[in-house]
Amino acid sequence: MSIIESILIFAIIIATYAGIVFLFYKKGILKKHNISFYGPALMWRTEKGIQFLKNRAKHVRFWKYYGNASIIFCFVTMVLMTALMIMTVWLVFGFTPAQRNALPGPEVALVIPGINPILPIEYLGYVLLGLVVAIVVHEFSHGILALADKLKVKSLGILYLIVPIGAFCEPDDEEVKKASILSRMRIYSAGPAANFVVVLFSVLLFSGVFMSAVQPASEGAIVFTVDAGSPASHIGLQTSAIITTFNDTTIQTGDEFFNAWNNTKANQTINITYMMNGTLHSAQVTLEDKYVEYAKRSTIYVNNESYKGKGYLGVQSLLRDSVYKEYLAILKNPFFDFPRGLLTFYSLPLLGYFAGYNPIISPFTSSYIITGPLGVLPVPLFWIIINAIYWIFWLNLAVSLFNVLPMVPLDGGFLFNDGVRAIILRLKKGINEETKEKIVKNVSLAISLLILGLILIPFVIKYF
Repeated sequence: MSIIESILIFAIIIATYAGIVFLFYKKGILKKHNISFYGPALMWRTEKGIQFLKNRAKHVRFWKYYGNASIIFCFVTMVLMTALMIMTVWLVFGFTPAQRNALPGPEVALVIPGINPILPIEYLGYVLLGLVVAIVVHEFSHGILALADKLKVKSLGILYLIVPIGAFCEPDDEEVKKASILSRMRIYSAGPAANFVVVLFSVLLFSGVFMSAVQPASEGAIVFTVDAGSPASHIGLQTSAIITTFNDTTIQTGDEFFNAWNNTKANQTINITYMMNGTLHSAQVTLEDKYVEYAKRSTIYVNNESYKGKGYLGVQSLLRDSVYKEYLAILKNPFFDFPRGLLTFYSLPLLGYFAGYNPIISPFTSSYIITGPLGVLPVPLFWIIINAIYWIFWLNLAVSLFNVLPMVPLDGGFLFNDGVRAIILRLKKGINEETKEKIVKNVSLAISLLILGLILIPFVIKYF
């Protein structure tokens, strides 16, 4: 999807949203349900749920320990994320024009399936679930830490802009201002830390419980792509099928398949068996002439005179054995080959977009079988659960890492400001309030602009 198409679709969605909101406003529906405007977004405030937070906040000692640990986590992650962003910008400045042009545009920053290229529209349910979990956990944690420090929480609420884009826990502003720096820092850091706790729990559930039941359906050569109108397509070979025998030769690896295929001739009829969707299929297929078929598909293949008279099946490519086994190992243990394994685990949506291979979505899930007690689950339901857990992990990690950035109005920005205040008070005892706040404001503005630039450069550099 081009940037123009993305902007056009986005504009249509915004216009539809604006029309519906205006209609609800005129009919008094928004006011009736205590919904007000917050810029272009809608804000729904409620006091429901505050008692739930108060009950959780009764364990004051635990929450203060948690808050103190959260401060350390957020500052360490803040430094690491800022360093990573600087490295990323340094890297993209060294890209060739062709490499820059291949980078995704600003649409990749929008968490909107169908517009963001790494979030197909069929992911909408998973994305909404992940966002809701991330938002609720994040904001409830702010509220619990505020209540644990004896600060009043006035309301809870959700922000909508087409989809839920945020939630809030609204403590009393005056009480927050009067609170100690340490209390405020605990409140600010609680949200990102809570999202990270969800990340750890999701990884444990995803890999330790569900993926431990997943095994390869069979040894063999795993089909990645099939040419349209080819002998392979005529017998039903599709992506994720596993070729187990070819021309009466047992196949256990991709290399064995290519060796057997290279020994075939045009117009030869051979036997083939393959596993697909857990069922073993057997067929006879008559091969075409490799040279003739490659000539028809010159945009895909590089032809060669030596191919004349050779057999052509039409399996354009196989999934490399090393990739298949490595990805399955990473899904079972994201800390395998750390840190590359963890980065690969988080990058599955990007790999699906750029490489066309995401091992936890159809059709690639067909190359697995479910074993053990979880094998009683219907296979489609099993993979729905797997994907739901994955997107809860993915979006909670994104929310956590983004919110620790030292940029106002993010949690990291307010945390950074209080960190600067604490340093000033330690280094310049007796400094007046006005001077202190002026220093904090100037430092905060400079760092916020720096972070904003680091965020935008990788997305817009392709246009320069």
